[in-house]
Amino acid sequence: MANERMEEKKEVTQKVQEAKDKYVEQKDQKISQEAVDAINMVIDVIEHLKEKDKQKALETIEKVLGKLEVQVTREPELQLVPVNVQEQIIDFPGTVDDVTVAKKVVKELIDEGEVQTARDIMLNLASELDIIVTALPIGSYPDVIKAVIPLIEAEKFDEAIALLVEALETLVIEKIVIPLPILRAEQAINRASELTKEKEATNKEELKELLAYAKEQLLLAQALGYGKVKEDYKPLLEEIEKIEKILGSEESTKNIFENLKAKLAAFMGGFNKAKAPTQMPKSE
Repeated sequence: MANERMEEKKEVTQKVQEAKDKYVEQKDQKISQEAVDAINMVIDVIEHLKEKDKQKALETIEKVLGKLEVQVTREPELQLVPVNVQEQIIDFPGTVDDVTVAKKVVKELIDEGEVQTARDIMLNLASELDIIVTALPIGSYPDVIKAVIPLIEAEKFDEAIALLVEALETLVIEKIVIPLPILRAEQAINRASELTKEKEATNKEELKELLAYAKEQLLLAQALGYGKVKEDYKPLLEEIEKIEKILGSEESTKNIFENLKAKLAAFMGGFNKAKAPTQMPKSE
């Protein structure tokens, strides 16, 4: 590596872990048990159909529709109902300089036609918490399930199975990407904000360390391409510059982190939603 990253303070590490857990927990809490039960029952219906048990298949279909009706009645405007949440962490261990070198190598490899080798490097250029949410398209699902009933009545079991398998494959996968460097910067500034509000005299050196760490993480996030790299980071880095000047003077540190804290919270809020799939470019 060209240089070493700054060491994260244990208080910040704890805050980052709590924040990560909270992001995942927020998604977990939205899981609908009725929708989960409905999907599990659809799997049961398929098993009954494989056994050619018409009666059990129809009885289970009725239960599926009942579960879906409860969900639709509860939230009639909701189109996607979460049924499963998984998390995955990818954490690039290097620095901004390492990212710069890697991107240069990737460009050279692509120019030489070594696309797959470049891809292997690119996959490592990420530092994020990925929250993968599987959701049931509640708006269309009941109609699909109802369409199976006449097939079962006619004992067209293979066709009914095919339709139910197709229904299970319509589950929607959404991914929420939480950039870890921005999250770390946010929590470092939150910690600095706390320190400026404590009754005891504030240690400016500790505030400088927290600010430097936040700045380093933001520059890393920018290098890795999170957000709009030419727009989102300018106001944040300008705010950091203002605070650096205050910390280098005799001015009071009271509330000096509040603007930066608010801006970072707003920036992070923009990531806490499903990421739209990147569209592949096409030739004219």
